[in-house]
Order: sequence, then structure tokens, then C-alpha cells
Amino acid sequence: MLILGISTSSKYPSAAVMRYGEIISFCIDKSGKSHSATLMEVIDSALSEAGAEKTDLDAVAVDVGPGSFTGVRIGVSCANAMAYALGIGVIPVSSLKALSALYPEEAAAASLIDCRNGNCYAALYENGEEKIAPCPAVISEFTEKLPENAVIAGDCLGRDDHPDAGLVLKCASRDAASPLSEASPMYLRPSQAERMRKPDHAF
Repeated sequence: MLILGISTSSKYPSAAVMRYGEIISFCIDKSGKSHSATLMEVIDSALSEAGAEKTDLDAVAVDVGPGSFTGVRIGVSCANAMAYALGIGVIPVSSLKALSALYPEEAAAASLIDCRNGNCYAALYENGEEKIAPCPAVISEFTEKLPENAVIAGDCLGRDDHPDAGLVLKCASRDAASPLSEASPMYLRPSQAERMRKPDHAF
């Protein structure tokens, strides 16, 4: 089974290809250009490195957020369009779940994505299960809830981890047998534009 992974929820868009559970190519763009300008180039590079064509794919996996609103929309739209055109399924992966794949599945892995001003998107995973579902949170309050043995992934508390296509594929491989017809973005709070229209809106 050949799966393309796409990650656009962070500032670095990336793509990777997995064949029967093994990641055989990985490409990331750190040029600072917009995701819309670089994503297809990154995907084409990952497929070329894997010696594969789009028509060889059995599924597309994509991180659906939370993260950059624009980035998530671009990645999910691209994955859905490719899946529709190729007649294959989409495997949605939370960017928080992808970050937890930095650690062994049995670890109590807390994923935190910075939202500025002491806020974050957060979740806790252990043994492949959600112990705390993805949510918007205050960093200091969320970390107080964590078990003593929890490990941290993400770009909070001095760490600089970001979701990428390789991590997306690690999670997606567990759900490859039941892909969806399309993915939907995971937004855990209103966009900045929406918050500006409603300045009294809570975090």
C-alpha cells in the first residue's frame, strides 16, 4: 500500500511517501514562501524521490489541524482534490496526534502547539488513545493537569517540534484500512479575523 502524507498546519509544509508501513521519501520546504506556492512542488519531489506517480497512490493522509488556519485549508483542500481525482481515500490526522508520534505509543505524550500570549492547542495521548481530547488551553493550566510521567511535544515550554508529513504517516498507517471520502479541517477556535470582529470573544 502506497500512502502520500501531507502536512501544512505548521510554518514548514512537507510531504512524504509510505510503502507498506515504511517511509521511503520525505521532503520539506523551509524557504518561507507561502504554502500555496510550494506545496505541490514538495509533493512532486516526495513522489519523485519515492519513484512513484500520483496514480500509484492508494490513499492520501493529511494533518487537519489545529494550526495555521490558511495552511490547514490549503493542505486539506489539496488532499481532498487529489483523492477525488484519483478515486482514493483520505486519512485525516490531527496535528496534535502527529506530534505525539515523536514518542513511543505507550508514552503519556502531551502535544502543545503555541497560540501566543500563553495559549496553546493541546491534547494528551497514551497507548494510542486520547486521554485529553484536542482543545484550546492556557499553557500553564493545561500542564497542571498532566501526569508526572508525561512527556511534552510541540513548540511550547522551550521545545521546537512541529508536525510534519512523516509523523502524519506514522499515525495514518494505523487507520489506512478505513480511509474517508474527504477530510475536514479541525478548528479549535475562531480565526483571527473572526476574533477581531468579536473582540469580546473568549480565547
